[in-house]
Amino acid sequence: MIITLEELGRLLGAEIKGAGDYAVAGIRDIERLSAEQPLEEHCLYFVESRAVLKRHPLAAGNGVILTTAELAEQFPRAVIVSGDARLAFFKALSHFDRAPAFAPGVGPRALVDSSAQIDPTASVLDGAVVMARAVIGPACVIYPGAVIEPAAVIGEGTVIRSNVVIGHACVIGKRCLIHSATVIGADGFGFYDRPGMRHKVPHIGNVVIADDVELGASCTVDRATVESTTIGRFTKLDDQVHIGHNCQVGRFVYIVGNSALGGSVVVEDGAMISGMVVVKDHLKIAAGSIVMGMSAVLQDTEPKQHYFGIPARNAREMHKMNAALARLPELLVKFRAIEAKLTEKTP
Repeated sequence: MIITLEELGRLLGAEIKGAGDYAVAGIRDIERLSAEQPLEEHCLYFVESRAVLKRHPLAAGNGVILTTAELAEQFPRAVIVSGDARLAFFKALSHFDRAPAFAPGVGPRALVDSSAQIDPTASVLDGAVVMARAVIGPACVIYPGAVIEPAAVIGEGTVIRSNVVIGHACVIGKRCLIHSATVIGADGFGFYDRPGMRHKVPHIGNVVIADDVELGASCTVDRATVESTTIGRFTKLDDQVHIGHNCQVGRFVYIVGNSALGGSVVVEDGAMISGMVVVKDHLKIAAGSIVMGMSAVLQDTEPKQHYFGIPARNAREMHKMNAALARLPELLVKFRAIEAKLTEKTP
């Protein structure tokens, strides 16, 4: 993983300051250091603002700083980014990533049905299960313990981590990342009660996930009753998120951990649902709207508006209500005083 300062500059398309043959062996987080701690030699640190430099005055010493042209004069060694410094930092992270690489092919202890279609460039590791008529695309990686059920389709470059279950006939797009213990395509939570009897509602649909989607660990995405539960391109789910049956989640959506969507919820493009949010079934989270953490959404939202609370209301309305609530003890004292005076005047 060791790279010279000059090579790092070429990798990031950036100008360098300092000796080009200076070795860079890894990346460290400057925010983990106290103000008295110097930077570690031969490590790369990211500084994008003067506020960071102010908190760490010794940053001008050791190490290499990835930074902007505006701040580069503060450091003896630097990788100077003229454009998006943060994006360049992410590219540097990718270079130093220690994620394992796997040779293509099917491991000798993988369980693969003879009718499954596996691209020669895919990696199906020992302990993975690929069932009848499943399709594994080029450059996919299927980790140990993952189960790809019958007729499921996994798109090119997608990584399925350990103990993931992809339900029958579900479709996963290209370049997706599904983290461990996630279940895609379980039955929806549907039952029909009659006197003395509880009937299970059959869920004969599937789940369709578009390209470039990432699902965190222990997520659940239930299949549709009919048709498909869908997740749009570039949408990202944190750990332990539940998507109910028939939901239609759009593109570029963020859903943060421990949140749950009831059945048939529509989340439009660019919306964000923060942590520990519950959305009632059959509602719409409008495009670009933001639901803040620990809220319960009981009605549709409006585009590009902020919501919070139980029940969730427009943020401006909630701020006014909370401000009024803070005055409640004072107002109660005044009310009782007025009530007492009125009582005295009453014959």
